[in-house]
Amino acid sequence: MSAVVESSGLRVGERLLAQRVGWLCGLVSGMAGRIVAERWNSPDLDALAAGVGADGRGLPAKGWMTLRRLGWAATPPEGVYVYDRVRRCAQEEAARTLRLAVQRRQT
Repeated sequence: MSAVVESSGLRVGERLLAQRVGWLCGLVSGMAGRIVAERWNSPDLDALAAGVGADGRGLPAKGWMTLRRLGWAATPPEGVYVYDRVRRCAQEEAARTLRLAVQRRQT
């Protein structure tokens, strides 16, 4: 398995690719973990359970869009730039965890 750096066309070997993927997974997991830690409280879980944003519209089915509608942003560590797709992955992971918490509270 290998990858190619788009800008240079250079091949990235399996070991380096695995390191980069591992780093990115850790980054996304950390960003999602921060959202969950900040929002794992009764008022925020109640807001998520209500299914309606501050503007009165129903919350989207996609978790990352739900968190954006609620204003719950995924932020990378200081000095790290991430593409929006990486932020969406972190927000989706956090939304799934928080929605699971809402479901478990209701049972």
